[in-house]
Amino acid sequence: MALYEKNDLRKQAEEFLSAFPGGQQTINVDNLKTLLHELSVYQIELEMQNQSLKETYQQLVAAKNSYSQLFELAPVGYLKLDQNGWIHKANQTIQKMLNLSSRQLEGHYFANFIHPDDLNIFNSRFRAFFRKPENKRIELRLLKYNGPQLQIEMSGRLITESPLPEGKNSDFLLVTIHEIGDRKRLEDELILAAKVFENSDEGIMITDEKNRILNINKSFTSITGFEHGEVIGKTPRIFRSGHHAANFYKEMWAQLMTNGRWQGEIWNLKRNGETYIAWLSITSVTDMYGKVKNFIAIFSDITQRKQQEKQIKLLAHYDLLTKLPNRVLFSDRLNQAIMNASRLKEHLAILFLDLDRFKLLNDTYGHLAGDILLQDVANRLTACVRETDTVCRFGGDEFIILLTHFKDQTTAIETSQQIAEKLSNELARPYSVANTQFITSASIGISLFPSHGTSAAELIKNADSAMYYAKDAGRNNFQHYTEEMRKNALIRSSIEHDLINALPQQQFDLVYQPFIELSNDGLFGFEALIRWQHPNKGLLLPEAFLRIAEETGLIDKMGLWVLERACQQLSIWHQQGNRQLKMSVNLSSRQFLNASLFDDIEQILLDTHIPGSALILENTESMMMQNMGEAIRVMHRLKSLGVMLSLDDFGTGYSSLAYLKKFPLDILKIDQSFIQDLANDPEDKMLIKSIIDIAQNMDLLIIAEGIENQGQLEFLNKHGCQLGQGFLFSTPLSSAKLELRYKQLSAH
Repeated sequence: MALYEKNDLRKQAEEFLSAFPGGQQTINVDNLKTLLHELSVYQIELEMQNQSLKETYQQLVAAKNSYSQLFELAPVGYLKLDQNGWIHKANQTIQKMLNLSSRQLEGHYFANFIHPDDLNIFNSRFRAFFRKPENKRIELRLLKYNGPQLQIEMSGRLITESPLPEGKNSDFLLVTIHEIGDRKRLEDELILAAKVFENSDEGIMITDEKNRILNINKSFTSITGFEHGEVIGKTPRIFRSGHHAANFYKEMWAQLMTNGRWQGEIWNLKRNGETYIAWLSITSVTDMYGKVKNFIAIFSDITQRKQQEKQIKLLAHYDLLTKLPNRVLFSDRLNQAIMNASRLKEHLAILFLDLDRFKLLNDTYGHLAGDILLQDVANRLTACVRETDTVCRFGGDEFIILLTHFKDQTTAIETSQQIAEKLSNELARPYSVANTQFITSASIGISLFPSHGTSAAELIKNADSAMYYAKDAGRNNFQHYTEEMRKNALIRSSIEHDLINALPQQQFDLVYQPFIELSNDGLFGFEALIRWQHPNKGLLLPEAFLRIAEETGLIDKMGLWVLERACQQLSIWHQQGNRQLKMSVNLSSRQFLNASLFDDIEQILLDTHIPGSALILENTESMMMQNMGEAIRVMHRLKSLGVMLSLDDFGTGYSSLAYLKKFPLDILKIDQSFIQDLANDPEDKMLIKSIIDIAQNMDLLIIAEGIENQGQLEFLNKHGCQLGQGFLFSTPLSSAKLELRYKQLSAH
């Protein structure tokens, strides 16, 4: 205690003592000392109490400052609201949340900062919340200045402050504000995840770290038939189908534990015992330390999809009728075989087959009968080759066979020849089709790798070329591809290229060979024949280019040009007074079955002013037999124009009265091959007599082609053949030369 304070205390004590009666004389010194001592002790105690009060005050100030800091810097927002919702205090945290200062918040109505869509919630619940906020929560959206809205949860407690001047307590609500945007997003995600889990079309199964099933979704039950209670606590072993070996599951788990994921196809078992194919994805779920806590399996039943894929593969790579590989699969296998043969220095062979007389069966008995025949052929072909070989239906009635693994060319030639002979013999056996016996055969072409080509396209093309040589050689035989065929193929390729420009560059011309009336040597008409004046090869006859034109489709324009040109020439001769003359034009198979043929001929007749009866259209037996039903329909339609129809090369094809009587024919043309050997072959004489008798009975005109001598003429005339054509009368000539020979053709 300070000195002046002690002296002051002493002075006060003396004054006190002087007030007692009797004065100082009655008080002894010892008593006085005692009193002073007690006063000193009291003084010390007072000083100690004062110090304690100071320390307490300092602690209170420190506590107040600490509370203020806690209030201001708390991790949650604090607002002090009165019962009307006015803000009396706002801590710094809520200020930062809303990007506002205390001045912008304090003294303002809390509702000003609430999202308009949430005001109804606040206004309807605040009164009750203020009165009893314990264990209550309000979720609102607050408006953040220059920022996105905040999702918050508001809780609170009542606080009572010192009495107001009028003696009443003041109650306030201390509001705690938690930002819950992340929590809400997490909750929404969990809700969404739960919905996805339950409503997913895929089956979902969750297991613990020991692979015990914890949960499944509805699709799991729909796919497998297992209910929730039947699988919980069990392991997925109950779904094993027995389709996979133990090694399959061992590898699955090894990959799952190494990569945390496995995906693939698996055969599983349904509750009813059926197996199904699932596309399964398994993912492991780990904790923060990398320890596996769960496995999530997601799967779908792909059994139907696999069946569809199998069907699509079948459609894409196999012929549905015969179940043989189609040309797509064959091409793939051939390319693979070529690569293997090149690597192993081996040889292989290609056999290209075309059925003979197949179109006759189709036209006579219908396509169903043709399909039955093709199926039987496919079975016979497969039975004739090794399992390592491939038999393919290339299209229509064409088949192709791949023979592999020959150590040298000699072996390849000998084996392919043996198999070709076996195929020919097997295919020539009668077929039972449509309750009748049908006989067909095959023309076979053979090419070898690598001597006849090193690519799939080249080998197939050369085998195809060899097959055509087999057909030309009389059918029902086989031919190996040769160097001569290669040269002819080059010539063919050159002609094919040059044919494209032949018509536009006016390289074609017509010559005419007369038809003569055998009984009086009169002129009946002419056959128009095309010639090609090639710029490099000179004059080319039809046999050098017509087949190529037919196969490339160029014959359509060429045939139309021949019709127009021949009719124009006939029109000129008619105008010169020879109206009895007729013009014969050959039709190709493509042209005959062309949908525009009728309209083309009708227009040409109109343009040239010649009657339909003056035009003869020639068709071959083989052409009409390709599609007999359509041929008959076309012929009847052409007859409506008045044109005459001639059957060319009669006797060389099918020559059956069963079909001949169905065609609306006017003329039969005896093939020149029978006329040439007429003097030496009694059978040809008998055949010609029979043809003439048939024609006379059917009221048909007969034209014999290839008459070269007087003996042939006399025989034909004697037996009733009306018309003839051949070098005995005239070679094919240009119109100008014919006009010189036959004066009546010249202008009067």
